[in-house]
Amino acid sequence: MSTVAVVGSLNIDLVIRAPHCPHKGETVIGGAFGMAGGGKGSNQALAAARLSAKSHIIGCVGSDDFGRKIKSALTENGVDCSHLQTRKEAPTGTAVITVTDEGENSIVISQGANSLLDDGAMTGAMNVFESSDAALFQMESPPKTVAAGLRLSRQHGCMTFLSAEPPFSLPNEVWKNIDYLILNERALGFYASHKQHKSISEMAHEILKRGVRCLAVTQSAKGGMIFVNGGEDFSFDAFSIRAVDNTGARDAFCAGFCVALCEGMPLKRAAKFASACGALACTKMGAHPSMPWRHQVSALLGEAHGDDYEL
Repeated sequence: MSTVAVVGSLNIDLVIRAPHCPHKGETVIGGAFGMAGGGKGSNQALAAARLSAKSHIIGCVGSDDFGRKIKSALTENGVDCSHLQTRKEAPTGTAVITVTDEGENSIVISQGANSLLDDGAMTGAMNVFESSDAALFQMESPPKTVAAGLRLSRQHGCMTFLSAEPPFSLPNEVWKNIDYLILNERALGFYASHKQHKSISEMAHEILKRGVRCLAVTQSAKGGMIFVNGGEDFSFDAFSIRAVDNTGARDAFCAGFCVALCEGMPLKRAAKFASACGALACTKMGAHPSMPWRHQVSALLGEAHGDDYEL
């Protein structure tokens, strides 16, 4: 069993289905409403646990009902919450999400306690980094904290993963501490300098030159591309599914990619495994409810390829 330390955000998601996302000044009459756990860190920690990894979450919630609800949900799914801080200074993070009939979404986040995750929390979690195969980060935590966490986890022998979304500027020294960087096309454009008229490949290799070992560019229904520093680039296909809600799909992809590589899967197989995780996350409403289980991923891969993707 692989061990993954996830550093990141925890939110309660308030989700409303609507015929389309509101335009400026527009009021839209929506449909079904739901409330579920979310936040990139919380989603990825839950997904890693459901994919049969030993999962730890390092983050902050408020001392409120939302915080207790998220902690309970993660604990029930086998996520170790011993480094989940409860803070009185701020409420638990909240996201308001509009989901269209096509499964697309728009999201507004109130960071709340997530903004309080600091360098001290990274230092306090050194024992987790020491015992983990990988550390997985996102950008819904303060960039300074992400930078410190990447440095510390690398020093303690973890494979490091960064899902660098939503995009924020990062110190130059951060890049050399990232083994696996996961971006969508919008974030890729943000992080690549002088990006006008550059192809995805040109922008990706520009970022690899900063010291990143491997870059995955996700392209939703089109699949994605993998770029390797000094190795072979390749593309991977998406799975054909009926999208209900794509909230959390990239988080499922990131967790799947991380767990697969920790288990020793070859890179191409790991990308396909992660793609199956992302596809399954689109088939249910809400982030936490849609994080896939290992047997579901294995079944989807078997149906699509007639092949066993387990090692």
